Amino acid sequence: MTEDKIRVLLVDDHPVVRVGLERILGQCSDITVVGAAETGGEAVDLADALQPDVVLLDLSLPDAHGLDLIHDLSEPEPGGRKILVLTVHDDGDMAVKAVRAGARGYVLKSSSGEELLAAIRRVAHGGEHYDAVVVHALMREEARRQQSTALSDRELEVLRLVSAGQTNKEVAASLFLSPETVKAHLETIYRKLGASDRTHAVAVALREGMLE
Repeated sequence: MTEDKIRVLLVDDHPVVRVGLERILGQCSDITVVGAAETGGEAVDLADALQPDVVLLDLSLPDAHGLDLIHDLSEPEPGGRKILVLTVHDDGDMAVKAVRAGARGYVLKSSSGEELLAAIRRVAHGGEHYDAVVVHALMREEARRQQSTALSDRELEVLRLVSAGQTNKEVAASLFLSPETVKAHLETIYRKLGASDRTHAVAVALREGMLE
């Protein structure tokens, strides 16, 4: 990043949005808009040519999904350009995917201009800035991860056999347990996973990668 101004590349397919962003950023003495792109292809070309500090990226583009562009546009090494997502998508899963792809920030278009400027400055200087939707989604993901690891080895053994289609009696025979003990294990598994029955429990376990 240059000492004088934060160089920003705008990537959004709506002209009105780009004009509005240019107006907001143009009022800042420490930020300058070096270019604007309306497609993913233009974004990659301009990023390489202009070497912005921050790419302000919309996730919905006519020729590419923003998630696919994050990796191509970002430069993770110190001093490299950073990706700040600016989007209407307030879906937690989408936000987490953007963070995993390498975005250093995630701001909703409904946010205030002050929050956007703060996000640009923080990301440009090596920090991160995430909207509350991202924070909440990450917290839910961490809670699910902790929940999935809460199963004991024996409970995982029971669940693996259940996922293979074995009945309680067959599971009991395989593990040298009584059917009552297997039933008790399953009830504990349901409680830990928030599942209503064996099918639901297996679905949750598969989704969380517990049976890999």
